[in-house]
Amino acid sequence: MIVQPTYAPPRKMLALVQAITLSNQAPAVQQSRLSRSRVTAQPTVERLRGGADGKCDVILVGCGVPNRGMGWYHGKQMLEGDCPSAELTCIVEPFFLGAGADSPPGKAFGEWADEMKATYGTQFTASLDEYEVKGKTLALISGRTADNPALLKKIVDMGVSHIYLEKPGAPTVAELQEMKEYAKSKGVPVYMGYNKNVTPYVKKAIEFESKTPGASTTFVHNNAYKQEELGEVRSRSPRATQS
Repeated sequence: MIVQPTYAPPRKMLALVQAITLSNQAPAVQQSRLSRSRVTAQPTVERLRGGADGKCDVILVGCGVPNRGMGWYHGKQMLEGDCPSAELTCIVEPFFLGAGADSPPGKAFGEWADEMKATYGTQFTASLDEYEVKGKTLALISGRTADNPALLKKIVDMGVSHIYLEKPGAPTVAELQEMKEYAKSKGVPVYMGYNKNVTPYVKKAIEFESKTPGASTTFVHNNAYKQEELGEVRSRSPRATQS
């Protein structure tokens, strides 16, 4: 039995954007999909109409290297139309548009950014200060774990209406709780990414395996990093990769 994937091209976020932009049709179904990854409880699912033609404006904070970064997967799917209800208006990448611009990964990111700007007209910036929120906007935070607490607070103060926070969200549970309370105090719902290997269907697969002679469960991932390259991941986000 093969379980796809433990590191997923993040269609869970795309499903969230699509659910938010829907009108209140089939509310029970929407609620069941969103409640599993919701950090801030909300009584109803809001319609998010920030962009043109009924689309949801999205800013991506923390993109990472093409073909490797979780944020890059998010951006790629929105730019290529895999989520028709999402309008990716800006990509904020502090490192590869800043101190890391001249590194080999930074140069690869710069080439991709130039291509995306030419193809889709997407804004790229190294700082949130260069972006202005206009109307209801979803901010997708996919940066370094250690940076997320400060990023979330700043993004909330910018006036975004919703936040999608990639796992693990913060270096510690205490910081994550503080982030939750801050967003809640400002009335900004936060939705959390989660590991696929703890979802019910994975648990059921493992239970089936344990009861069925000859059965096995295999996890398939989409990580582009090779074993010898994992040091790069740990060096950029050491507190998130200790386990």
